[in-house]
Amino acid sequence: MTSLGDETLLPKLRQNLSLLLASPDEDGEPRWQLFDPVTNTFFYLSRSAFYLFREWRHKDQPDALLSRVQSRGVDVDQTELEYFLRFLELNHLLEVQTDKDVNRLGQEASKRKKHALMWLLHNYLFIKIPLIRPDLLLNRFYPIIKMLFSWRLDRVALVIGAVGLVMVLRQWDTFTHTFQDLFSLSSIGYYIVALVFVKTAHELGHAFVAKRYGCRVSSMGLAFLLMTPILYTDTTDAWRLRSRFQRLRIVLAGVKVEIYIACMATFLWSVVPDGGFRSVLFFIATTSWISSLLINVSPFMRFDGYYALSDFLGMENLQPRSFLVGKWFLRERLFGFDFLPPEPLNRKKCLLMVAYAWSTWVYRFFLFLGIAALVYYFAFKLLGIVLFLVEIIWFVLLPITKEVKVWFSLRDKMSINRVSVTSLSIICLAIVALVVPWKNHISAPAVATFERYQTLYPSESSRVIAWEVNANKKVTQGQLLALLESPDIEQEISLTQATLNSLETQWQRASSGAMDKMTQLTLQTQLSREQSRLQSLLNRRERLVVTAPYDGYIGEWLPLSQGDYVNAKSPLATLYDEQSVVVKAYVSGSVLPLLKEGQEASFISNEGEKLPTTLTVVSVLPTAIKRLPYQALGSTYGGPIATQTQEEALIPEDATYEVQLALLSNVSEEKLALLRQQFGRVDLAVEPQSFLAQGLRRLYGVFIRESGF
Repeated sequence: MTSLGDETLLPKLRQNLSLLLASPDEDGEPRWQLFDPVTNTFFYLSRSAFYLFREWRHKDQPDALLSRVQSRGVDVDQTELEYFLRFLELNHLLEVQTDKDVNRLGQEASKRKKHALMWLLHNYLFIKIPLIRPDLLLNRFYPIIKMLFSWRLDRVALVIGAVGLVMVLRQWDTFTHTFQDLFSLSSIGYYIVALVFVKTAHELGHAFVAKRYGCRVSSMGLAFLLMTPILYTDTTDAWRLRSRFQRLRIVLAGVKVEIYIACMATFLWSVVPDGGFRSVLFFIATTSWISSLLINVSPFMRFDGYYALSDFLGMENLQPRSFLVGKWFLRERLFGFDFLPPEPLNRKKCLLMVAYAWSTWVYRFFLFLGIAALVYYFAFKLLGIVLFLVEIIWFVLLPITKEVKVWFSLRDKMSINRVSVTSLSIICLAIVALVVPWKNHISAPAVATFERYQTLYPSESSRVIAWEVNANKKVTQGQLLALLESPDIEQEISLTQATLNSLETQWQRASSGAMDKMTQLTLQTQLSREQSRLQSLLNRRERLVVTAPYDGYIGEWLPLSQGDYVNAKSPLATLYDEQSVVVKAYVSGSVLPLLKEGQEASFISNEGEKLPTTLTVVSVLPTAIKRLPYQALGSTYGGPIATQTQEEALIPEDATYEVQLALLSNVSEEKLALLRQQFGRVDLAVEPQSFLAQGLRRLYGVFIRESGF
């Protein structure tokens, strides 16, 4: 801190600083603003700082300045003057007159200078590039735009949007299916133009409303949010406004403009014909402004939503102040230091700031985790790993480490009290819950099926003559299940039989010597060919008689009756051998070390029926399955295993292993009533494991899986 002696001369203030009357603070105390036009920055001054600044030019020595301020009825001491002088130095509000001042600024500049990599590390999430200084253009066009503020455009836009919404609901199926046409090559140019138009209108909304209240718009430009380009408008000058509601209108202007445009786009979509322009209107009416709301309205990032909340609550610097209060509240609830809060607070305001700070931390924790995963998967492998580690270490682990260091530095002030004992007890219980092996079983999706089963299909398209298939019916080998008839086969048999009869008659005449040998040989060949054709047709007819290939039970079946038609791809019924019951479970690779042969298990179907027998693990396939053989277990068809469809096959997204289980007891003794395939879950008894060990095992599995290049 700068120390002032009795004979020290006060440095001179910069001549371009402006002193403005500001709105009262949250407690109603008067205050003023100090504006620095070089950095476009506003500083709030208290009553004592205001008088120090106002009287600074009239005195050269500290004692004389203090005496003059005190003569105004303001109690200011030497320490407060030194703090104020330090504030002026740190923010470069003093004139540079001596070599000492130049050296001080040089040292500060060298300290702030960062290596390019360190700068990118700090700023790659959000980089601002000013492009234009639009204040003169806004002044020129504002008289034209000014008339729009007197119109009730908000009511008109909302009415048009409501009418458009009603019209869209009448075409809801068409509206919801428009999304599939968004990425056609012919529409990409329209989308780019529409996006630029909407985002430019958003920023101009901020700019013109700021201009309405007499504020200067210092710059407009391009910002990169996670390398995604977005427009921005610098409306810092809005802080000179004494009304927080005027600042709130400036902040919300951009979102309001996008909502108005979305209302117009919704209405126009419902009246224009199909085409690329209609797809663009759909994009503007849905994706564009919804994404804008998700980004801008969030109060947890320093965008429109944050400043709107700050102005609505009337709390400047909401985020840093809330963070200080949130950390103080956390330390008090953990250790009971009984420290004073960072600022005077009532209970309601304290809880509000703590809730905001903690919500922001939780939001940012998951946001940075999501960003880390995003940069990992969208960058090439090596860069993805580097960016992932930067994101996790710098934005997640480093803030936590800094807070823990603060706790460690305050260890001398920790004591045994009710709060610290409670915190210690909770921490011990959490450690016990993580370390003690509680979990002694795992659950996995499974299917109870049969080693010996067969799905019966018709050999070709045909008609049902007799149908003897019933669900859960016991059948014996060779028993008739269905008698089918193909009209085409019957017709071909009749034609072939007639042809054959005609050829046999001709053969009988040839045998009497009425034909030469060459004609007899030709006739014999034709006769042989038709006999073979007839035998083939009779075999096809024979295959239309469906019988049971072995003893078993009918499981799934089609409810057919006489006269119904089936094709060759229609499964008529499934025959199961009830003596060959087997259960197959599908587990992830992380639980493989816990499985051993001979472990007991039980099966519960999706209908809640428990298999009335104990199972035992027979084997675990050593390699992950490439295709999931049961559609009902795949997520594509609503099952529990995440799958993708490739060439009509279900491919598991994660490494999935098949576990085969057999019945531990005799089926006949247990009277097992499993007559068809059943899908459900298997509960496997395993060695007890802790949640910590399970988590570390999964992290190790992820590391091994992702370590390959």
